[in-house]
Parts: sequence; structure tokens; C-alpha cells
Amino acid sequence: MDSVTTLQCQNLTCLSPNALTNRFCEKCGTPLVKRYLWMMGDWVRSYYRVGELIDDRYLVKQPQIVLDTKPAQAPQAPDEPPSWISLYLKLLPFHLHIPQVYGYIPSPDERLNMDIWLLEYGTIPLDETGELIYPQLLPTLAEVWSQASDLRQIHWLWQMAKLWYPLQKKAMVSSLLNPFLTRVNNQLLQLLELSKDEATAPNLRDLGVLWAGLIPTAAANIQDFLASLTQELESGDLDRPESLIAILDYALQHYGRGQERTYEIFTCTDTGPVREHNEDACYPPANQAITLSNGQNPLAIVCDGIGGQEGGEIAAQLAIETLPREINQSPTTDIQVYPDSHSLVLEQAIRVTNDLISQRNDQESRQDRRRMGTTLVMAFGQAEEMYAAHVGDSRIYWITAHSCHQVTVDDDLASREVKLGYLLYRDAIQYPNAGALVQALGMSSATNLYPTVQRLIIDQDCVFLLCSDGLSDYDRVEQYWDSEILPLLRGEKTVTAVGESLLQLANQKNGHDNSTIALVYCRVVPTAETVRPLIYAEAKERIIPDLNDQDFDHRGDTYSGEEAVTAIPTPPPASSSVSSPTSPPAPTTVSTLVVVAIAVGVLGLLAAIAWQFLSRYPVSNPSISPAPVTSPTTGTTPPAPVTSPTPPNASPN
Repeated sequence: MDSVTTLQCQNLTCLSPNALTNRFCEKCGTPLVKRYLWMMGDWVRSYYRVGELIDDRYLVKQPQIVLDTKPAQAPQAPDEPPSWISLYLKLLPFHLHIPQVYGYIPSPDERLNMDIWLLEYGTIPLDETGELIYPQLLPTLAEVWSQASDLRQIHWLWQMAKLWYPLQKKAMVSSLLNPFLTRVNNQLLQLLELSKDEATAPNLRDLGVLWAGLIPTAAANIQDFLASLTQELESGDLDRPESLIAILDYALQHYGRGQERTYEIFTCTDTGPVREHNEDACYPPANQAITLSNGQNPLAIVCDGIGGQEGGEIAAQLAIETLPREINQSPTTDIQVYPDSHSLVLEQAIRVTNDLISQRNDQESRQDRRRMGTTLVMAFGQAEEMYAAHVGDSRIYWITAHSCHQVTVDDDLASREVKLGYLLYRDAIQYPNAGALVQALGMSSATNLYPTVQRLIIDQDCVFLLCSDGLSDYDRVEQYWDSEILPLLRGEKTVTAVGESLLQLANQKNGHDNSTIALVYCRVVPTAETVRPLIYAEAKERIIPDLNDQDFDHRGDTYSGEEAVTAIPTPPPASSSVSSPTSPPAPTTVSTLVVVAIAVGVLGLLAAIAWQFLSRYPVSNPSISPAPVTSPTTGTTPPAPVTSPTPPNASPN
């Protein structure tokens, strides 16, 4: 069947059939995206043969694995997803780790329960011919564990710990304990699918048992630490997810000192061939390549103004001027910090910026659609961490030599309907006004703003691409990342050349909007000295006493953001002014500004919880409506959503 099956070009103006071995469309030259999908249900393994074409589009490549040969067409979707499928949708904020529902194939016989549900995972590792490197889509954690570095092994465990609470609340935490479902997609831990908990829900003792099996093949300098950690889990002495996360946070900081990171940043912006003026803005200033040495913190920002000639460019420029100043005034280095204190600093800077724009609107008596605003994506680096913040539908992509993952989830109506469990994403984007924003900077008070700040761990060379929708629309990043951005990671192009090439691509292939791009290229090399093995008792002594006095709110499950901001003391990141990596850092006092930031974050958290609770019970019909969104916290009607051009085949979030 493979010899006669063709792959459709995703270019909506082309749609030409191509041989499965082609990398580029023979007619228009567009890179061909191969979407490999997982078919849920053991019964499909024996029911369908390899090489069979299902529903005239899904080619069976391996048992339970299909290739979508018509990716330009929207997949089928049910009128209403069943409740167990809605769990996947509601976990959209965790899309880096949990697959999203791509579509379904109805049962050929209504009398039989033979519906097929398809899952997608972002980038799947492929060879140069576009074939699967791993026959089961992704390798299991056990398959690749022994080849990973100490930092990456701790990183994978940290990701499991971060997923524990949100999956536990959905009665799906058993998924983390199933070795077959626990997969690895390069630096990310991903679940192949979700598994329902039995009558007796698993606990952290079970996780300790699972991790104990990894000790013999763990990196030598974490084996003792891991042995003590699993013993504490199995004994029940370590029985709270937040305690486990805090200890692994400490370990990430410790082993992160074994690497040095240098950065190159380049930004560029263009009005585009259609628009009369440019409402986008970026930081650092456009068309300047900046190099930062180890220990210097990179900061990149892209804003897409809203309001046309009414002032969108003013809002974007205000954000660009305010955010760096607010962040630079905050104590983000060389202090005793909480694990997410940088998240709180960034969130507070976003709120201050929002209110400056909102006050400008009020001073100029701007109402409803005349109010100016802006989207925001921002990347801030600190030691082994990269903080990704966003409001609106501008995006951040995380690109390595083997993968391209969309980090952000658009703040639009389509994504909102998915998170409420109403619609599959690829179905939601077909609705009119699906791209209308549900929030942007400056449209109202910061009390109604819910920025998302994620914390990512960097342990290899990578590129963070920040862009407005002038580039990201119509799947352009998904199509071109390997041909346009990978040359930077291979040393074949400079960051300036790649940025200019992407801007030209946005104008030629899209061209309907302004386009703005920021590239943050990170190089990672080992330090001259090996990091000493971490002693578990040291981490426990520094972390656990402070946990006993903390109250925890798991916003990752109740709030639209991917990261739960908590107040757990941890040691400072390594730098020239703190203790050396060979001795524990001396305790210091948390600065007043961080305390203020935490207080503001708590107030925002309370508002977010109230908003999320109310938004879970809408009175409207569960489908996208072009009507203005009513603020669930105030009961008033904010400015109508601003429609951004969301194509019918936009990238999944």
C-alpha cells in the first residue's frame, strides 16, 4: 500500500500529492510535515494491518501507529467528546508532557464500539527519510535512561514530580507508574496516553518503588542521592509532591553547575507587504546580534500591538520599554530565592506593564474596541533555567537538534474551549472567531490578567524562537524549523542570517500581518571541574524544614498557567558571589521586593482560582461564540475579543 499512497502538501494553495519519501513538495517546494499519530485501543493492533489505509487518509505504519496522509484537511471530530477524552483536553496546559487528541475515526458499524481516537505529541524523532527512529513513536524512559547525563536524569524525574498533582486530581496518576506509557521525547518526559486509576489511588511510595529500579543504571554521581530519595519515598517519610519537587529543584541547581551556558540573541521586525504600519515591537532593539557570556542573563521580548491606528504600536512599545526596566530592578540573581521567585518577578513586571497601558487607555478615554493593547512573549534565562512568559497568541518554540516544541498555549477562544473540555483543538480552530483573544496586556486592570510563566531546564544546545503570528500562522514554524533553524545549531548559519531568513519567510509565505522574531541561541558546554555528588541529607536539611510552614496552592491544575507558583525556599543559583559548588551555600535573607512579589502573586492566585471556578460552569452553549467574553471575576463586559487571523490549519497548542 505504501507504494501507491501519497502525502498531501500542507500548503493550502497547493495541496499536491507527493511520494511518501519526499521531504519537499514537488510542485511548490513547501517542506512536507509528517504527522505520526497513536491509535488508542489494544484491539487496533490486530484489527488493522501495517500498510492499510484507514478512512482514506491514515496509513498504518506500525501496530497502533498511523501517518496522516492528508494533514491539510481537518480531522473528524465528534459533536461532543466523551468524558474520558475531555480529560485530555482539560490537561492542555501540560501539552509538553501529555498528548492532545488529534481527531477520531468513527466506528464503521454503529452497533459496535470501534471508534478510533488519535493522539499527537508534537515533534516525533524521524530519520533523514522521514521514517520513525523508534518503532513505538518514542522510547520508554527505561530505554534511554542509562545514556543520559546526571542533569537530564534529574530533569526527567522532576518533570514526573511536577505532573503528579495535576494527574492525581484527574485520577490519572497511574499513568506515571506505567513503564510502557512513560516515554521520553529528547529532553521532555511525555506520556504515551493516560491510564485511569483503580479504586485505590497510587501514592508516592509507588513512585519510590519505580524510581528505585533506575538506580543501578543512573549516572554514578547521583546514585547515592537517588537511593536515599527513593528510600524516603518508600518509607513514607517524603509524602508530599511539593516536598519532592523542592528537593529535585535543589538537585537541578546543584548539577546545573556542571555546565556553562552562553547566549546569542537577535531580533528583527517588519511591517510586511500588506500592512501600512508596524504595530509589533521587540527587545533587544532590532537588527543587533548580542552575545552574552556565562553568568549573564538573556532577556528577549516580542509584542504584537492590538488596536490598529488607534494605538497598538504604542501599547507594544510601552511594554518593550517597561518590562526590561521592571525586571532589571528586581533581585533576580545572587540572592536566596524561592523555586519560582523568578516566575513571580516576571509576573509582577507583566502586571505593572499591563496597568501602565491600561491607565494610558483610561487617560485618553479609550473604550471598548478603541482600547489599545498588546500580546507578549518573553524569555528570561537564569543558570540552567529558561523562563517563558506569555499573554495572548504570540508564541515561543523550543528547538533542539532533534525536536521543535511549541511551549506556549494561545490565549484565544479555541484554546479556551479545549481547556473547558468542549472541543478538540483541531476542531475548535475551524469555528468563526476561533482566534479571538481572551486576554492581552492593557485591555483592563491587572486584576483581570492571568499571565502564564513556565520554567524550563536547559541541558543542551537549543534555540528559543519568539514570534508574532505573522510568522507562526499557517504552521510555518512547524514546516520550516528543520530547514531554517537547525543550520544554526549545526554551525552552518549565524543567528543573524537565520533571523533574517525567517522574516523573509514570514513575508513571502504569509504576508498578511506584521512579523517580529526574536532568537535566543544557547550553547551548553561542560565546566572544567566535575560537580561533586549531591548528598541527600544536605538537600533535605536545606529544604524540608522550610516546607513545614508553607501552604500550597497547586495552580497547575486550577489555573490556565503551566507552572504552579509556590513559596518554597531553595539555595541561590551558582555565581561568582555565592558559595562554590563544593560547599553548601550559606543561608541569606529573602529581600523585601521578593516578599512583595510573592504577596502580589498570592493575591493574583486567589483571583485566578475564583475565575477558573466560575469559568468551568458557563451558561452558554459549549461552542465558540463570536460574542464578547464576559469577565467572570467582575461580571462586567470587557472590550470585545480582537480577532487575529487564525488559519484553519494552525499549529496545535
